[in-house]
Amino acid sequence: MEKNRECTILVTSCYAYRDVLRNFEIFFRKYWSDCPFPVYLNIDRPVKKYAIDYDEVIISDHKENLLRMRDVTFKTPYVLMMQDDHFLFDQVDNEKILRCIQYARKYHCGNLRLLQDPKTAVVFSKTERLLEYKPGSAYRISARGGLWNTEYLNLFIHKFKDLWEMERYGKSFSSQIPMRVLCTRDRILPMIDAVHKGCYEEFACALLEANGIVPKRKQISSLSKAKESLKGAVLEINPALITDIQAKLNIGYKMKY
Repeated sequence: MEKNRECTILVTSCYAYRDVLRNFEIFFRKYWSDCPFPVYLNIDRPVKKYAIDYDEVIISDHKENLLRMRDVTFKTPYVLMMQDDHFLFDQVDNEKILRCIQYARKYHCGNLRLLQDPKTAVVFSKTERLLEYKPGSAYRISARGGLWNTEYLNLFIHKFKDLWEMERYGKSFSSQIPMRVLCTRDRILPMIDAVHKGCYEEFACALLEANGIVPKRKQISSLSKAKESLKGAVLEINPALITDIQAKLNIGYKMKY
């Protein structure tokens, strides 16, 4: 099948998460078997067998994931970044993805997220159901489910070493670049955050088991979930202030969608 050259799907992973990658691939194959775009894998060590046919596998032995991405040569104007610990749980609608690429081009977006992460109340286009992350807003830059302008993404790849650093400091850095950061009001990319602190989230375990897959990792404990809920509640009080403190102290917590 001739691939659509508007966008590249970039899957980021590492050898330590090869069991998670395998499950990501199973759900990708199930829910996006008709993906029209070239699919790349960027990983630090080769895996014996993959569950999907990648168009390219880029091996880079750097420890940090953005350093690994510096070895990727992108050949399309847009990149949809997908991390191995975020699983698809429903069919992907290609027409909706293609429409979002049109929106990204129309509005000169650096990043158009295909789900709200975090939520925003700033309406950009009511008829097109698009929202905006204004410069200075908390977690304006996120690695989850983002349709990136390739040139814009490369600025972050060569500025930061890993995705978490990019998210902490991306708010300030992105404000210096005259490109919009938008998101869709609806969840265009049906995926969930499956792994936290090396353990599967409860919903991820249920998804795996429903598909006849025995999780090789433990489910996150109730105590850890309670701690995360408390951190999330604190962040909701004043997200801009809290994220500034996180950046200065190199600590943090990210609200989940």
